[in-house]
Amino acid sequence: MPRPTREQIDEEILDTAAALFARHGFAETSVQRVADATGYSKTGLLHRFPTKDALQAAALAATLQRVRRVVDGVAASPPGPARDRAALEALTDLALARPGFTALALSSVSRGEEQALPLTELADALFEAFAAPAPTGTERAVRLTSALGGLAIAALACRALQDTGAVRPLLVDAALGALGHSTPTAPPTDAVTGA
Repeated sequence: MPRPTREQIDEEILDTAAALFARHGFAETSVQRVADATGYSKTGLLHRFPTKDALQAAALAATLQRVRRVVDGVAASPPGPARDRAALEALTDLALARPGFTALALSSVSRGEEQALPLTELADALFEAFAAPAPTGTERAVRLTSALGGLAIAALACRALQDTGAVRPLLVDAALGALGHSTPTAPPTDAVTGA
């Protein structure tokens, strides 16, 4: 097995830091906590990211960069079900591959007025992928927030499964349903026999 590159190591560290920042907040996430979670020494971590602020900025930038890739990937598509599906597919792939970035992105949508400016930028980018304004209480904003939250939480829970490829279309369809789009449905099964 080849040795991981510096970029791969940094991405693992940033994904882990993003998860901790999302779960505990920036104030309660110490460099030592990130070092413990990644298996690196605090000194080794500080060699890569010289301060907690630098680690926080890098985790936010990495998360925003991945969300921006989703936005860029769907920007040419007109608003509607096809664009929504493409954005949800890309976000599902991100959620299954990088749970920390996903948790930080989800926290940007779910935090209230006290959130920091970088999280506001991240939330705005998520809504931009769907050609939607930030939540204002409208049906579309509520549906979009529900779709993103449900997708993120379900994807994070499904990562433990051996075959995440099997759940990917189900996650996308569930999120599309939350947006009010019709999705292909499987034939009903008998709850007792599974037939």
